Amino acid sequence: MNETPTQKIQKDFDRIALLEPAQWDHNSHYHGFLLKQIPSACESILEIGCGTGVFTRLLAERCKRVVAIDLSPKMIEVAQRQSGDYTNINFQVADILHWEFAVEQFDVIASIATVHHLPVENLLPDLKGALKPGGKLVILDLLKSESIQDTLSDLIAVPLNLIFKILKNRRIKPSQEAVEAWREHGRTDNYLTLSQAKQIYTHFLPGVNVRRHLFWRYSVVWEKSLHNMGRQDAYPTRV
Repeated sequence: MNETPTQKIQKDFDRIALLEPAQWDHNSHYHGFLLKQIPSACESILEIGCGTGVFTRLLAERCKRVVAIDLSPKMIEVAQRQSGDYTNINFQVADILHWEFAVEQFDVIASIATVHHLPVENLLPDLKGALKPGGKLVILDLLKSESIQDTLSDLIAVPLNLIFKILKNRRIKPSQEAVEAWREHGRTDNYLTLSQAKQIYTHFLPGVNVRRHLFWRYSVVWEKSLHNMGRQDAYPTRV
């Protein structure tokens, strides 16, 4: 029987969870930027796609309660093992597309390198509803190049990537197992271009800030109005 896309993603990340972690990667490079978006008075955060909990633990140092969700049981197992000192983290193995969102529950919803696995047009109304008035949505995800400006950014990123790997990780190449695991996972990955991301997010999130970054990433930062905002009609499916 052929596995579903969700089953493949889970299997891929169960495998990736067992790899030796790098001190630096393209996602951790932006942890500081993302943390700056977190309000100082924060009661509760939802993290979607928490992985082994590296960013989760940073969030837990700034917030009273963090709910951290991941599709991969192995990822959650590693995250729990490495987060024993954090009593304010609730790790859950769950598919966010089938998770029960409570209305106006979270001050912040954060996600790193996860939404490209999801039908974000279907998910955004639930995320909006789960945010408290004044709450913030903070996303970092992978980007597909589409313009000369993107190409120039990619050219700058290549040597910087090597420099950071040498300085932070003390090596350029990951293990062969890591190369094979990420190559297999990348076979089915599909990323938005910046213009596609802006089109989708601005449809649902008035005033959203969608920004391109180095290392093939873009960010989404949006603050929910203090006035209650109802759900909008579903965004038309992309062809």
